[in-house]
Amino acid sequence: MALKDIKLLIMDVDGVLTDGTISVSSDGSETKHFNVRDWTGIKYLQRVGIQTALVSGNQSDAVTQRAEYVGIKEVHQGLKDKLPAVRDMIRRLGVKAEEVAYIGDDLTDIPPAREVGFSVAVADAHEELKSCCDHVTEATGGTGAVRELAETILKAQDKWTVIMQRYREKKGADPSF
Repeated sequence: MALKDIKLLIMDVDGVLTDGTISVSSDGSETKHFNVRDWTGIKYLQRVGIQTALVSGNQSDAVTQRAEYVGIKEVHQGLKDKLPAVRDMIRRLGVKAEEVAYIGDDLTDIPPAREVGFSVAVADAHEELKSCCDHVTEATGGTGAVRELAETILKAQDKWTVIMQRYREKKGADPSF
């Protein structure tokens, strides 16, 4: 299935939207560092009607808060096995597996990557994942890999001009999107 048919992008979090680093303070609280360009790319996809979702092996309030901020309704965390959540979303959201793109970074992402129509590994992903994916980003996890994929999807669907139109007009852009 081609990028032009993608209707849902499912993303792993740690190692994809972050560089895989988790900072832990003396009180045990965790901090994750996200690249704002990735989240902007997610908003661009949503703006043209492409659904977005997160799956993660870890549980994090920071992920929940960031997902709420950008309007991601499908957030599945603390998963030992991501494949059941991916299959459930495909069923509930009314898309075909062939219309789904998945981006990951590690071995736990291999089953979901094999389930969907277009699978992507970030540049610094495990070699085993890279070998079974349709595409490998130039950017590493946490440095714009999701933004890169979002733009690739939008351009393949001839929707990048919709995004760029807002910036070409002299009115300015709505920073909230």
